[in-house]
Amino acid sequence: MPADRRMVATGTRVAVGIVAAAALVAVAGAAVVLPLPGVNAVPASFSVDPAPAEEVRACAGPLVRLSDDTGADATSISSVGTTTVYAAASDPAAVLDESALLSPDDVISNEPTAPARIALPAAAADTADADGTETEDQAATDSGLLFAAAQSQSISTAELVGLAATSCGEASPDSWLVAGSTTVGRTSFVVLANPGDVNSIVDLTIYGDAGLVESPGAQNIDVPARSTRILSLAGLAPDLSDPVIHVVASVGAVTAAVQQSVVRGLEPGGVELAGATAPPAPEQTVTGVRVAGTSTISERLADADYSDLQSVLRLFVPGSEPASVTIRVAEERDGGARTEYQVGLTPGIVTEFPLQDIPDGVYTVEASSDVPFVMGARTSTVGNGGLDFAWYQALQPLEERFFVANADGPSPRLHIVSTTGESVDVTLTDASGVVTEATIVPGGRYLPLTTGGAYTVTTTDPVLANVTYFGDGRSSSYPIAPPNPAASAVVVYP
Repeated sequence: MPADRRMVATGTRVAVGIVAAAALVAVAGAAVVLPLPGVNAVPASFSVDPAPAEEVRACAGPLVRLSDDTGADATSISSVGTTTVYAAASDPAAVLDESALLSPDDVISNEPTAPARIALPAAAADTADADGTETEDQAATDSGLLFAAAQSQSISTAELVGLAATSCGEASPDSWLVAGSTTVGRTSFVVLANPGDVNSIVDLTIYGDAGLVESPGAQNIDVPARSTRILSLAGLAPDLSDPVIHVVASVGAVTAAVQQSVVRGLEPGGVELAGATAPPAPEQTVTGVRVAGTSTISERLADADYSDLQSVLRLFVPGSEPASVTIRVAEERDGGARTEYQVGLTPGIVTEFPLQDIPDGVYTVEASSDVPFVMGARTSTVGNGGLDFAWYQALQPLEERFFVANADGPSPRLHIVSTTGESVDVTLTDASGVVTEATIVPGGRYLPLTTGGAYTVTTTDPVLANVTYFGDGRSSSYPIAPPNPAASAVVVYP
């Protein structure tokens, strides 16, 4: 019957649909339970180890003044005298390449007096065996070749008197200078050295006690390859008593330093060449800070023109948050004077904190805060040789093996501070193999150095270190900075 046939056909279609739907559900369930086939594509790549490159240091060169060699033309910059440069490597047999950097801003610069470029050739720097692997002893003792250089200049002219010593540094794209002044009788220069083979473009950002200094001339400074630029800081930031300068290379890298000199009336008041301080950090340390002649200096402080004989810390917070800083001053001897201060810092504003009522002695100054800041210290000395002053830069941690080159200067000392707060054993080995061993207790101590000597230093823990000089009316200091990290392997995706 037609009606019955239609009912059978309809029932059949419904049954088929139910079966098909059940089959689809089963397939979907299986897709969830069973792993689906996939393709894992690993991009082709290979690792390239950079070929060893020469290591380079740049020296700032001789002291300069605003005049030519006749004393006329106050718009010109000319060098005065020559520096003594001492460079060495941890292997006395290593041969260093020394050449002159061009100095186009110095109207009388010539090769014998020009700033120096000192390089450790790549072949000498590579401590690997001929088959490209380190020996067992090298791997165990990390005995790679190290080298360093430093310069100094003692001078006595009508406007420049004192000792200026500094290390010859590695170029960096970012550094901080905490030194200088451009008030009446104070002359400062920014010295930028580019020892590389690529031109550098540098911006200077200058801060003072009123905040950021607007200075269009401090931007896009061209520092040609293998050259030095010398800029009068007064032309960029006039009448500034306490500059802090951020040096940033948008192209290439440079070393940076500030030369500062003082003349009070007709009396020269010292000269210094201060390199870069440690980058912003919540903890900063300066050591070897020599406070001397406090009674004589106190008598002169009554005259406003001598106010910068006062020992000070110069501090700056580069961020946007205010800082509460704890300053601890400890004399480098058992039972020595210890003092603690609290100071608040406004971000973007340079603050000078006087180190008052501190007796004559040698000190380590440690400062800590809740935000990063930069710091430097300045002290003065009075003697038969006249007035002089020194800038002490904040220090960066060194590995347990580093190298020190010591330039000429009176009573050179290597000051060492443990970074762990515990005593640290130190071994100095000079170029002739003579070994000196000592234990440095917390708070810092010093070891005497030989003028013009070089030392491989090994320690049982990471330390901070600098070199200081002090004599009759002469003082100076420079930090021992860690070397830049070696280039790491590069992964290449063709």
